[in-house]
Amino acid sequence: MAREVIRLEKNGLTVDVSPLGGAILSAHWHGIPILASTRSPGLASQVLGAEACFPLVPFGNRIEGNSFRFSGTAYALTPNTTDPLVLHGDVWLQRWTIAQHAPDEIVLTYRQQANDASPFAYEATETISLDDDRLTLSLSVTNRATETLPYGLGFHPYFPRTPATRLFTQAERYWPERENHLPGTAGPIPDDLDFSTGAALPDRWLNNAFDGWNGQARIEWPETGIALSVTADEAFRHFVLYSPSASDNFFCFEPMSHRPNAHRDQDGGGLVALPSHAQLRGTMTLRPKRNGTYQTHSSADKRTPGDGHRC
Repeated sequence: MAREVIRLEKNGLTVDVSPLGGAILSAHWHGIPILASTRSPGLASQVLGAEACFPLVPFGNRIEGNSFRFSGTAYALTPNTTDPLVLHGDVWLQRWTIAQHAPDEIVLTYRQQANDASPFAYEATETISLDDDRLTLSLSVTNRATETLPYGLGFHPYFPRTPATRLFTQAERYWPERENHLPGTAGPIPDDLDFSTGAALPDRWLNNAFDGWNGQARIEWPETGIALSVTADEAFRHFVLYSPSASDNFFCFEPMSHRPNAHRDQDGGGLVALPSHAQLRGTMTLRPKRNGTYQTHSSADKRTPGDGHRC
């Protein structure tokens, strides 16, 4: 499939978007990248090429055994990449329809019918808009099936990783990674993954889920003098942190409405049971600034914060 590229621009923000996957291909602020264009795994890489952010609908991450039970009914899904487990739902691998397009905004829609590979039937809408100082991504999913099913949403942005990159964010719990890149048993956050006062990413494989997130994060790149605030609304209280190593030029901080594998452990997992025609929506905003406009750590940020891609 040929990849159409649509450029959005406003006041120093430049964002390239593709209807294929509903993906952002690149994002720059006054010429400095705030997202990192990166290749996805296996077959997805061959089909999509590189992307800097893509939407997650009707769930993010993996489902153990490619199956789940809900309201007494068993459902099965088919793997959608070379990964043995179905990965990130449907929309990131499909072509969306352009519903609206302006110089600083695009609205994309995608409709999915239930089939042998997935029980989910839905309509998704993604809005990517530029304001004077921010990039806003809004996502919604409407259940078009006749039965109630558990739905989730998320975004999968890739951020530049430089030697001095620092991350600021707060969460309550974390899940270690077990086999097949699934979350293990929840526990306290390890010291080297405590970013509440800001810290560099540890120099090791990272692919961990967190919950109790307060919807706020900040990324600082001292080499470029840029800091980026990441703000998510109440729909997103989980995130996945992924980074293969310090030598790679990216890391992923993925806001999600649910934790990975929540279909197999639905108690408190964040999935929303949507009746027919009901809707789930969420919004994430990225706001770049010159780093001098931020304190090293600000209380204003608190509300009350291998090979290839494997997250």
